[in-house]
Amino acid sequence: MILLNPGPVCTSERVRNALMRGDMCHRESEFSTLLSSTRKKILQAFAPYGNYTTAIITGSGTASLEAGVCSSVSEGKKVLIINNGVYGDRISRIASAYRFNKVELQYDWREQPDLEQIEDAVSKDSDIEVVAMVHHETTTGLLNPIHEVGAITGKYGRTFLLDSISGLGGEEIDLATDNVDICIGTSNKCIQGLPGLSFVIIKQDEIKRLRNIPPRSLYLNIIAQLDEQEEKGECPFTPSVQTFYAFDEALRELLEEGVQNRIGRYRKASSYLRDEFKRLSLELLLPDELLSNTITALHLPENMTYANLHDSLKEKGFIIYAGQGQLNKKIFRIANMGEISTDDLQSLIKNLQKVLEDSK
Repeated sequence: MILLNPGPVCTSERVRNALMRGDMCHRESEFSTLLSSTRKKILQAFAPYGNYTTAIITGSGTASLEAGVCSSVSEGKKVLIINNGVYGDRISRIASAYRFNKVELQYDWREQPDLEQIEDAVSKDSDIEVVAMVHHETTTGLLNPIHEVGAITGKYGRTFLLDSISGLGGEEIDLATDNVDICIGTSNKCIQGLPGLSFVIIKQDEIKRLRNIPPRSLYLNIIAQLDEQEEKGECPFTPSVQTFYAFDEALRELLEEGVQNRIGRYRKASSYLRDEFKRLSLELLLPDELLSNTITALHLPENMTYANLHDSLKEKGFIIYAGQGQLNKKIFRIANMGEISTDDLQSLIKNLQKVLEDSK
């Protein structure tokens, strides 16, 4: 199956074979070496400049996102949540689960947030300590303006927490230049590893502030995870050892390809797909200038349900993705992240064209 969903993604034979390296006790020095190697590669790939460190958590991207949110808001302070999709809403739901004081700016899922409104909210409320936003809102494939929001948080001395779970490795980002203080990523998606590990990249200047925040979770406390990994070379709880093997190999592949080359490969693939979608008279949900490099949301063709389209393409070896929430019955999504060749993309278009013609 060619996976055209935004994670789990198709992986290389190298990454899959890494799972077969054998069993390992996570309290032995060999695992400390693996953990250190993986952490170094994360920083080499995504934070080569600027003073950052990272903690890896066994769990999906949402685990590290929850760790970032629950570990970063001081008692009595507020988090400002920029919400223009399902994943912005996920940040809001995490904040509500911890009963945080929150300010939420909600926008149409097909639009970027209003920068003037964000700055107005931050400038007028000194209790807003953290500003949280999604980098790539996979609900629609929309990119949010991280550089501009980072400039606002830097201007007013607030913490910028960025969910880049589907952005890192696929979209342009410079954590230092974009003033990102806490960034969330995952081994899967654009890094092309396997699901089950995620990570938090943290600016060193943030760590002292985070140490003053009472722990709200045993497992998902960033400081506890970071201290154990940096001081002892261990994870505080049992990690997914074999997934670490695959993650380290996926990062090695990424660095060999080059992060910019990976981004360029995805950009080229999405450009090809979008040209072909337009040729097939499929309507894109978003204008080109808002689109990411890895996901295209499309209106469902007339007289065709998502289930019919999905099942017809699955029979031909391709897995596409449904819309979410309010868009569930209106759109479908095709992702081009992962180990997908040009031949795979051309075959997709050929089969998609046949499915559309057969439906008329």
